[in-house]
Amino acid sequence: MASSYSPLSSILKSSSLNVSNKKLAQPLQVRFDSLVTIDVVSILKDYIEGRSDVKYSQLLNLKNDPNVNDAFLLLILQQVNNAISLLVPKVEQFVYALLNISWTTRPPSVLDEYLSFVQTLVSAHTYYCKPVVKMLVSNLTLDPDTELATRHAHDLLRRILELIPLSQRIVLDSLNDCFPYIGSGCTEQVNYVRNLLVFAEYHVTARSYILNIITGRMIKLDSRVPIEDLLKSFGLTINLDNSVNSKAVQTLDEMMKVMFELCNSKCRSDWDVHRSFYYDMYSAFESLILPAVGIHHVHYLMFYICSTKPVLYETFIERLWTMFQNPSSPLNIRKSSADYLASFLGKAAFVPMKVVNFCLERVCKWIHAYLDRQIKGEGIAVFKIRAHAAFYAACHIPFYVVAARHHDYLGNKKLLTELQALDLTRIVSSSLNPLRYCHATTVRQFAESASHLQVVFCHTIMIRNQRVCLPEATTDTFVMETEYPFEKYLLPMSMNFVSSLVIDKPIGRDDSLYDSDQVMEELLSESPRVGGFMHHFLG
Repeated sequence: MASSYSPLSSILKSSSLNVSNKKLAQPLQVRFDSLVTIDVVSILKDYIEGRSDVKYSQLLNLKNDPNVNDAFLLLILQQVNNAISLLVPKVEQFVYALLNISWTTRPPSVLDEYLSFVQTLVSAHTYYCKPVVKMLVSNLTLDPDTELATRHAHDLLRRILELIPLSQRIVLDSLNDCFPYIGSGCTEQVNYVRNLLVFAEYHVTARSYILNIITGRMIKLDSRVPIEDLLKSFGLTINLDNSVNSKAVQTLDEMMKVMFELCNSKCRSDWDVHRSFYYDMYSAFESLILPAVGIHHVHYLMFYICSTKPVLYETFIERLWTMFQNPSSPLNIRKSSADYLASFLGKAAFVPMKVVNFCLERVCKWIHAYLDRQIKGEGIAVFKIRAHAAFYAACHIPFYVVAARHHDYLGNKKLLTELQALDLTRIVSSSLNPLRYCHATTVRQFAESASHLQVVFCHTIMIRNQRVCLPEATTDTFVMETEYPFEKYLLPMSMNFVSSLVIDKPIGRDDSLYDSDQVMEELLSESPRVGGFMHHFLG
C-alpha cells in the first residue's frame, strides 16, 4: 500500500528545485507519521547560514500539529539536544514550535527527552527563559496530586530558578499573568491555586507574592457572589446549579476550603513557620482585603489564623487600631479599620471579654479626647458633619460591640462596671450627635442593649433627632454607612472551619417581649412636638 502524503516529503526525500511557489504557499496540514530519518541539524545550519529556508519553513509546521507522532518527535528532540548551540534567536520560531507541542501525555522516553531539551535550552540560551516558563506555568491548571505533568513542571521551574536566579521575576510575572480567566471552570482555577501553593513551598521567598495573587483572585470572586441569594439559602441546601452566580460561589467556596486547609497546616507547625505565615497573610489582608468593598468571606482567613494564638489576635487588634489612629491614613482605610475592629471584637468567640473591654476603653478614650478638642475649639466646626467621619467611625466600635456582646455583659457586674466607666452618656449626648449620623441599625441595636443593661439611655435623643425640624437647605443628610465583615459566613463547603469561631447570637436585645419599634412609637406619642410638618420627618 502506498504511503500517505506527508508535507515533509521534500525533507525526507531529495530536495526538488522545481517546487512551485504556489505549492509552498498553500497551508499545510502536517501529520508527522513517517519514521524515516530527518537531519534537523543540517536544516538549521542551512537556514542560519542563509543557504536554504525551504526545509526550515516546512519544519516549522510542527506548530500546526502539537500531537505529532511520538517516534518522530523523539528523533527531532535527540538531534536538537545534541546541537543545542544552534538554537540561536534566528530559529526562535522552531523553538516556539517545539514548546507548543503537547508533551504531558507522552511515553516516558519522549517525556524525558523533552524535559532534557527544555532544561538544556534555558541553560544555554537564557533568551528563551520567558517562553519556557510561560509554557510550564500554563500546565499548572492540572491536578497537582494526580497529574505527573505538574510535577515535571514544578521540577523544571525549580531548576530554572536555581540555574538562573534572575529568572524569579519572569516566573512570578508568569504565575500572575497565566491565572485562568475568572469565568473559567471551578476545577481549573482551584487546581491553579493548589499549584501556586506547591510553588510557594519550594520557593519560600515568593510566598507573600503568591498569597497576594490568590487573595486578589478570591476578592474578585467574592465581589461576584450573590450575597442576597446566599442569605436566603442560609441554613438550607444551596442549589448551586440554579444559582445566578453559581460558578463564582462554588469556585470561591473551593478556594476558601483549600486556603483554610493551608492555614490549618501552617498554624499547627512550629512557631517560626506559624508566625511567618501570619505576617504573610496579614500583608495580603492590609494591602488587598482592607481597602476592598463588597466582600463577605475572604477576610475570614485572617479571622481563622488569629484564633490559633492569643498573641496573633492581640497583634491584629493592635494593628487595626494603629491604622485607625493614624491621621495620615486615607479615610477609607481608617473607616475600614474601625469596621473590622468593631466586627472582630463583637463576633470573635475566641477573644475574651477582658480584651474586649480593654479595647473599648482605648477607643472611648480616643473619642473623649476628640470631644475635648471640640470643646476647646481646637477641632473642626460641628456643622461640618462629613469632616468628622473618623469620629463617627470610632463611635461605631462601642455601639456595635455592646450590642453584639450583649449576652456577655448581661448579669456580669464586673463587666458592667467597666462598661459604665467608659462614660458612654457623654458620647451619645455630645454636640456631634453620633446617634443621628451613625448607621441607623447599629444605633437601634445599641440603644436596645444599652437601655437593657442600664448603661446609657438613648431613646430620648433618638426621638429628638427624629423631631428636630431644620430648613431643608441647611440640613446635612449625611449618615455613615458601615459594613461589619464578620457578621455571618455563608459558603457551605468551607463553613465548618469558622462556624465554631463566630458568635452566632442575635445582635442587640434578644427578648420576644421587647419590640423596639413599639417603644419608639410610644415615646413619640408621649413626647412634645417640636416644630411642625411631622409627617415629613416620620414618613
